[in-house]
Amino acid sequence: MKPDDKIIAGIIADSREMAHHQDTLNRRQFLTRLATQVGGIGGALSTLPAFAQLSSGQLQPDTATESVPLIPVVEAIGKKVWENDQLNEDAVSELMDQAMMKLTGRASAKEAWRDIVLPDHIVGIKINPLAGPELSTHSIIVDKIVEGLYSAGVLRKQIVIWDRFEAHLLNAGYPIQQGEGDVRTLASDTEGIGYDDEVFYESEKDSVARRENESTLSRYSRIVTQQVDVLINVPVLKHHAMAGVSGCLKNLAFGSVDNTRRFHGKPLYCNPAIGEILEHKVLKEKLVLNIVDGLVASFDKGPTYHAESTWKYGSLFISADPVILDVLVLQTINQKREEMELDSVSKLSNHITTASKLGIGTNTLDQADLQEVEV
Repeated sequence: MKPDDKIIAGIIADSREMAHHQDTLNRRQFLTRLATQVGGIGGALSTLPAFAQLSSGQLQPDTATESVPLIPVVEAIGKKVWENDQLNEDAVSELMDQAMMKLTGRASAKEAWRDIVLPDHIVGIKINPLAGPELSTHSIIVDKIVEGLYSAGVLRKQIVIWDRFEAHLLNAGYPIQQGEGDVRTLASDTEGIGYDDEVFYESEKDSVARRENESTLSRYSRIVTQQVDVLINVPVLKHHAMAGVSGCLKNLAFGSVDNTRRFHGKPLYCNPAIGEILEHKVLKEKLVLNIVDGLVASFDKGPTYHAESTWKYGSLFISADPVILDVLVLQTINQKREEMELDSVSKLSNHITTASKLGIGTNTLDQADLQEVEV
């Protein structure tokens, strides 16, 4: 972390405050409470792969709805993406192609991407660069998305890679690019971008002391309100000290508005703000795809990077539905935490259930067509 990074300093301060106030539970109390939290998401754990655990019934759906078409969800397992602690970019590329083909049922990656976007779309790729080069969205994944979009007829100049803060993009290895002839890389705080005063989320369900300029408004970035037609969300699979997990929902919601620190900490844990921010049409109606980067994942001390709490997971989760993917993210992190003899984070992750109730997606596993590819 850079000494002058006030955003990350705030996150660390809030995380420490959370840890200080955290309920102390013995193992029996923890297991008893876990059974009733987050609609059963992330409950009993095992060493099975993520989809195997889901299909075994260890994660129970809230309801069963037979009439709703099943939502394609793909877990892409990369057996060869890590070689001697180095990423095999060819293996990652093949993993992405196979995952997109499985998701869409198409015979080629090019055909798959044509199912996602139209040639005239301006596409925003929302990455997560907060944790620096070690735990941010990998550039090989972003490059493959750009390649896929181009194969579907989207010109490079119609693609925007973005996040809230220039400093985080730069630290993660994404130089700011504003030229109109190629892929652009922008932040909401880039000069000339900023936030839209006419499009905002207003709520007093927050921490008054953490409000920016005493405001109850969180304005949406002009990137999502004025610049892009569709959104591809590319979060990192990681722990979050205040929201339990930082997956699809938090990455897009809190990455798209300002004045978010007010939602952190006890007793809110970022809920219901995450779901309510995503309800707005500038996000909900533009989101077409989510790709969770689990090449490297974290199980503790997130959302910042700590070597001792990360592991080379080597997998991707892909779906149009961000909620069901966050169920997988939560379940995967809980499993790893169980292996490390740490408590579940389900009690902090109620924003997943809230987002489902608001219609952002589903946490009902009977509505998901769970598929797996392995490379």
